[in-house]
This record gives sequence, structure tokens and C-alpha cells, in this order.
Amino acid sequence: VPIQAAYLYDAVMIYARALTEVFQNNEDPRNGTAVLRRIVNRSYHSIQGYDVFIDGNGDAEGNFTVVALLDDTEMNGTLRMSMQPVGYFQYKSNGSNVSSALPVREFKYLDIDRPIQWVGGKLPPAEPRCGFNGEKCIYKIDWRLLASMSLVSIIVLIGILFCVKHYRYEHKLACLLWKIDMRDVTIIPTETAELSNKNMIQVCRHSVFHAPTSSSIAEIAESPPKRAYTVIGLYKGNIVAIKYLKKKSVDLTRSIRKELKQIREVRHENLIPFIGASVDHGNVAILTAYSARGSLEDVLANEDLHLDNMFVSSLVADILKGMIYLHDSEIISHGNLRSSNCLIDSRWVLQITDFGLHEFKLGPEDSEEQSKNLRRSLWKAPELLRDPSPSPRGTQKGDVYSFGIVLYEIIGRSGPWGNLSLDPAEIVRQVKEVRDVPLRPPLENLEAADYSIKCMKACWHEEPEQRPDIRYVRVRLKEMHSGLKPNIFDNMLAIMEKYAYNLEGLVQERTNQLTEEKKKTDALLHRMLPKSVAEALKRGDKVEAESFDCVTIYFSDIVGFTELSAVSTPLQVIDLLNDLYTCFDSIISHYDVYKVETIGDAYMVVSGLPIRNGDRHAGEIASMALHLLSKIKKFEIKHRQGEVLQLRIGIHSGHCVAGVVGLKMPRYCLFGDTVNTASRMESSGEAFKIHISQATFMLLQRLGGYRCEERGIIPIKGKGEMCTYWLVGEDPAQRLARIREEIVGSSLFSSVSSESKIDF
Repeated sequence: VPIQAAYLYDAVMIYARALTEVFQNNEDPRNGTAVLRRIVNRSYHSIQGYDVFIDGNGDAEGNFTVVALLDDTEMNGTLRMSMQPVGYFQYKSNGSNVSSALPVREFKYLDIDRPIQWVGGKLPPAEPRCGFNGEKCIYKIDWRLLASMSLVSIIVLIGILFCVKHYRYEHKLACLLWKIDMRDVTIIPTETAELSNKNMIQVCRHSVFHAPTSSSIAEIAESPPKRAYTVIGLYKGNIVAIKYLKKKSVDLTRSIRKELKQIREVRHENLIPFIGASVDHGNVAILTAYSARGSLEDVLANEDLHLDNMFVSSLVADILKGMIYLHDSEIISHGNLRSSNCLIDSRWVLQITDFGLHEFKLGPEDSEEQSKNLRRSLWKAPELLRDPSPSPRGTQKGDVYSFGIVLYEIIGRSGPWGNLSLDPAEIVRQVKEVRDVPLRPPLENLEAADYSIKCMKACWHEEPEQRPDIRYVRVRLKEMHSGLKPNIFDNMLAIMEKYAYNLEGLVQERTNQLTEEKKKTDALLHRMLPKSVAEALKRGDKVEAESFDCVTIYFSDIVGFTELSAVSTPLQVIDLLNDLYTCFDSIISHYDVYKVETIGDAYMVVSGLPIRNGDRHAGEIASMALHLLSKIKKFEIKHRQGEVLQLRIGIHSGHCVAGVVGLKMPRYCLFGDTVNTASRMESSGEAFKIHISQATFMLLQRLGGYRCEERGIIPIKGKGEMCTYWLVGEDPAQRLARIREEIVGSSLFSSVSSESKIDF
């Protein structure tokens, strides 16, 4: 039966009893107050089996059953304890008038034979002896006992805190949070290393999901791709710098774990972030954040990059801030500060690297490493150089000396020791020597403020105790940093803006240089190939062989050149040909011709290709040949004074095919019978004469202004008998008239073309 049915039954019964009493007392049943008086402040027995009391507000008071832990014997006879009901509280009226009396709760046992088993066999007191708040008792405080208890509590608390701290410290040492599996690192190829950070990530993203095998990792360790100063890789979406150590394995002692924990906890904007380390066999490496702009040494060596006072002061300030933090940390000192260990990120913030992990890095040295250590010694303090077994951790005063050398390097931009004409070994030897005037970088030609020079001298003082600490160095260079803005972001933006301006000027300068070099390249290309062909090749177009109906080809050689070469040295022959062809090249530049090639003393020129010029090609070649012939008579042979070169010329006009042959050193070559015939005209000619074919003669007659003499019919090798002519001269007036007509016609053509474009 639903519980709601029981509630409904009880409600109906309560109302029915109240209404019955109203009828019995001859009261009006429609009087709600009379009915309500016979319901409130009364108990009724619910159909659910318990008595319920309704208070003056009409609320039903709860019923409470008392349960206690009593013995309970199960069917199998096992004795056990269970919570069992032992009694209940019921409401009892205080007065004779039930309707007005306030009820009280009365406890009744369900079974007299099963009472509550109280602890101690008796009822607990209704109130503690001293009251609930101790107000009924007066205590006397024992201060000695209280002090002793407090002291013991403090000692125990300190001991607990120390144990917890030690446990956490040992837990961190054992956790190896710094450990990196090289299979999770993607080595960036050399050809990708010059890209920006974003592009490098995009290029390498596809290989992140293809982990290399252990053998491939070993191959990478032997010959990894490098960019300037380090190997570059991709780890968890970030570009990292990887420094491989020349050791096969690492014994992770407590001191090494402590080193790795210390350097992992070092966090400063001017210290390179430590990503982790790999201790895999054969792949021992240190991974740090990647700095896109390389080291300070690279930046200072870049002559194209202009570093003004703001750049210099910013770099120096970054070094000082990083070193101050390092000296105040658990690492205490750097021990290897130099310009190559100062890296610059993409925001032009300098970050110091290669500090700490001295025991982790410890390993055998080869000859190459010893050579590097010799150069690294240029930044080391003299007392460390004199120590036969110096600590790799160095000293704070040694770091101050190294900073002085780096400061000199930044301001002078000529290396750590300037223009000193000594090799590194000699410099190190003289620095180690104890003498009255120790060897230091030269300051005579250094353009720097007085406070900077004084700071350098103080930093590289011979006595370590006389050197200032790194914080005082910052105070001494306070004037240098006066131009920097207090807000780091404003300062960074100002530096980036200056770099952008510098870069714009550099780009413009390089663009101008590129334009000049392009002009030189184009000029050289136009000397090797016709201009139209060269432009087509530059555009990447394929140059097809082209047929020309009529062109004029010129051939010439030197009569007796073989005998002249026999009595001359090779250098004299080369000088002779160079002078001769330089003279010829200067002459042909005034004519509409193209120089095809020179082979020994042979000189080949053509007109009418690749740009067609009507019938003018015959006149251009004829005028050029007359010009060359007149010039050769005045040409002097340097090593054979008094002798004159005997030039022999042959000219022929006809059909020809021309095209570019070859990909490496391409040549613009002519093919066809016209080439052979022109060569025969030259070989069958005479010295100081221009031998022309009948085809050329007819073209010259059509042009007019050229004087020719018939030579007659002569046998030509490979051609049979041919009627040929001698070109004797030309009328300069007619040539000038032709040139004038060509210029006027060209101008009219340009004018008509422009008008037609406008009308269109």
C-alpha cells in the first residue's frame, strides 16, 4: 500500500473524530475554529502503528525510537552484538485539560527485561562535573609544564618539517623530471635550419609521429646537422638547441642529480632555459631553448649589423642582470663566460648559457677540444690560468674578469683581444706570467666613454680581491644604461624598431648591389648571346631554332698567323689576340651585327639575325668589313714592332638556321650552306681584301653606295666555279643618308604605334 494512502487515512480519521466531538457538544460543524480546537495539542494513533502528537501550530511532532547495542544470538548459536530497539519516547500531557496542556516526552521500555547496557553499568550524567564550558571548576595553570610542552611541540614540528622537506628533496632527485628520451626529439635538417621558427616547426611536424630507431639516433649523434653553433631539434612542439657530450654514458650519482635539479630550477629572462638532458647510451646530450639570432660573437662579427649605443647598453645590461642572478643562486658562479656563451633570441634579449652541470659535462678531451679550450682561455682570469687543476665552476671574481673582456669585445667589435698581433697560445702564456704590467687588450684605439674604460680596467685587475663584484660593476656602468627605458617591453620594442630601421637600410643597400650585379650579369650574358635570346632564356622560355631567309655572314682570319705564332710565346699570342679582338669588338658595336664566335685568329660576325633588318644586313656587314680593314692597317703588334697583320675577309649572303645549342655554356650557333660558303669566301680570298659572293654583290647593288670590282669566275672548294667580287669601298654620304632614313622611319613607326594605341 502506498504511504500516501496511510497519510490520507490518518487525515480523514482526525477530521472525523474532531467533527464527532463537535456534534456531541452541539456546536456548529461549519465552525472551523471549533473543529481545529479538537485537532491541535492532541495525540492520535496512526494506522502506521505509532502515536503522533499535533502541537498548537498544527505540526505533527516526530517519534523517536531508542536503539542500543545488545547481545544477539543467531540460529546457528553464534553470539554477536547488534543495534536493537529498546524503547521509545511518547508524549504525555501535563494538565487535566488535554486541549490546553503542553506535552512532555516520556521514555518507555519496549521490554523491561532488555534494558540498555550502559557503559560502567550506570546512566551517564546529564551534565559534566565542571559544566559544559568548565564554569563550575577553577583550574591553576602550571606554566612550567605548559612551556615544556610548547618547546617539545615546536621541536617535534621542526623535525617533522625537516623530514618532510628532506623527503620531498630526495623525491625530486629521484623523479628525474629533467630526463628526455631522444626518440621524442626530431632533428631539424640542415637545409631547414635557416628558416624561421614557425616554418621549421611546420616542416618537421610530419616527422614528429615517426620516432627514429636507436640506430638512427646513433647516426644522428655522429653527424648531426648544425647551424652556426649547435644542433637544432624539435621537442614537444618547441625548437631546442642540442649539445652532444663526448661521452658514451653517465653515472647518475647524487651530486649529478643535484646539479640537474639545480639548473632545472634556475629561471631568469637573461639565462637560457634548461629543457632537459638525455642520458641514453651513446646519446648523452643537453637540451636548452633555441636562440634564433645565434651568439653574441656572431652578432658582433656581422659587419652589416649596426650596433648603436642603445643596442650596446641593452646587451651589457642583459649580461649583468643574468650574472647577478647567477651569483645569487645555488650555482654561485659561471666559470666559462665568453661572447659565444651569450645567446640572443628573436626579441634581441641576451641570454647566458653553458653554466652549471660541470660534473655532468666532465669527460675525456680530444685534440679538437684542447684547441677550443685554448681559445676559451682568452676570457679566463690569470689566477685560473695559473692554477694547475682549476675548478670548472670558476669563481665570481673570475666571472668579473671575463665580463671585462666581453665588454671590451662588445664596444670594440674586433674580438676579445682587439688587433693584438699574437696568437692565442702566446696571449695565454703572457697573461699567466706575473709581471709589473700584465698583458691586457689594447685600449689606445678603442672609442669608448671614460667610465667604460675604467670599468674594464677594474674588472681585469691582476688581483682578484681588487676587482669589484658584479653588482658594483652594474653601478659603475649606470651611466651607460641611462638611455634604456625602465619598462622591459618598451625597451624591447625600441630595440626591435632600431633593428628594423637598420634592416631596411641594409636591404636597400643589398638591393642596389643586386641591381648593379644584375646589370653586369645581363651585360655579360648579352655579350655571349643575342639580347632577344638572352631575355627569353632569363624568362625560362624555350628558345626554338629559327630559319632566316637571308642573312649576311662575315669571316676573317690573319694571313701568316701560324708562322707568327711559331716565333711568339703563348702569352704573346694571347696578348695579341686580346688586343686585336678588343679593337674589333669596339668597332662592331657601331653596327647592327652579332658576333658569333672567335676560334684562334678566325672572327665570325652575322647580320640579319636574330632580329631581321630587311636587306640592310649586307650593307651593315660590308661597312663593318671596310671599317675593320682600314683599322687593321694601323694596328701595331706589341712584341713585333713594324709588322702589320694581314687581314683576309670573306662575305656571303643567303639562307640560314640559328638556335641555342647546349645547356652548360650554351652557344648561339648558325647552320646552313651559307656558313660554309662564307668560310670559303674567306679562305679563297687575299690579304687586305674583302672577298664577297655574287649574292652579297647583288644586295649591295640594290642598296647602292658600295664600289665593287669583279674578280671573275674562280674555283671554290666544295662549290665548284663561282663568280665573286672584291669590295673596294663605299660612299659615306649614301651611308649617312640611309642611316638618317632609318632613324626617321623608326621615329615615325614609334609615333604611329603610339597614336594607334591611344585611338584604341
